[in-house]
Amino acid sequence: MCFECELLSQLKKNQKAKKMTENDLNKIRLKKAEMLLKAQSMPTDIAKIHSAEEFKNLIKEYPDKILIIDFWAVWCSPCMMFAPVFEKIQKEHYQDFIFVKINVDEVGSIAQTYRITGIPTTLFIKNDEVIHKVVGAVNEEYIRKVLEKLRSFT
Repeated sequence: MCFECELLSQLKKNQKAKKMTENDLNKIRLKKAEMLLKAQSMPTDIAKIHSAEEFKNLIKEYPDKILIIDFWAVWCSPCMMFAPVFEKIQKEHYQDFIFVKINVDEVGSIAQTYRITGIPTTLFIKNDEVIHKVVGAVNEEYIRKVLEKLRSFT
């Protein structure tokens, strides 16, 4: 549940009870502050992963965010065609999602973990679970539609 929805729900409950304690207000303030700090620390550029350790740290640092991962390779023509689409979508949605690029030749272990058999493959991961997968180079409109459906997960 988003912060604003939770706050409204809490306010409605407390209106019925006709009171909100100072402790309740402090909890809400603390949660809001944590959310703002987390949002400020989110990557604003595409995160380029060069090791399995970097990837584990990214997942650990942002468990509540959706990671959009582009698995690609230098020699892959469809990957090169998809790259500008991925970059454009990232510039439009960097505040809501974390965009990641993983070169399968450089960090093949991650590709094996997620059973990537064709590239480009775009994985959408939250809490280290795949919530959507797109295989192949797709256009901007297709990715936008996927992101709109996945907003309910954020």
